[in-house]
This record gives sequence, C-alpha cells and structure tokens, in this order.
Amino acid sequence: MDLWKKIKIDGIANIRKCVGEFEIGELNKTPYSKFKIKIYEDVEGKYTGYTNLLLKDDSGCGFPGVGHGNTIEEALEDTIQYFMEMLSEKNMLCENDFECADSFDF
Repeated sequence: MDLWKKIKIDGIANIRKCVGEFEIGELNKTPYSKFKIKIYEDVEGKYTGYTNLLLKDDSGCGFPGVGHGNTIEEALEDTIQYFMEMLSEKNMLCENDFECADSFDF
C-alpha cells in the first residue's frame, strides 16, 4: 500500500514515511550506552536513516549520523557505520561532545 507516495499538495515539498526505529547498544564511544536510529522511506522508495545522538563539531553544532540505502537494512547499516566513523575521528569523547535530538523528532 504505497498510495501515500501519490499524494501531491501544493506547497508541500516532500513526504517521507517512518518505516523503522532501532535501538543500538554501544558501550565504548557514546556516553549513554545506546542510541536510536529512525529510518524513513521517500516517494521514490529510497531509505534514509538518522541517529538521535548528535556529535558536536568544533563550534558546538550537533550533527547526526546519516545513512542511505535501497532497503531498510542497508540504510540502518550505513547509518551505524557512518556514525561510528564520525566517532572514531575524535580522539577523546566526553558527554559534552554530544547532544540528543529533540524529542519531537524521536
């Protein structure tokens, strides 16, 4: 049932469907021992994942891990791998290096 993909309303830029939410246990780099990933499907059938845990850059701006795929599983794996790469680029991480996504988004 992909009828939602056919909805076209003037002024609406895009519609994406949340097709999955996953809890990821991680004990070495993150301060909370877990984080979440939401996977969204777009109208073209492509999938994008976002972490609820954001890593701050040098200016204090937080960025989520983002991944893409042709399936939910590919997007999930890509998101996890990208986020772990983000974490590995920093030498010493502490709780102040992270922020959580707004609860409205998760």
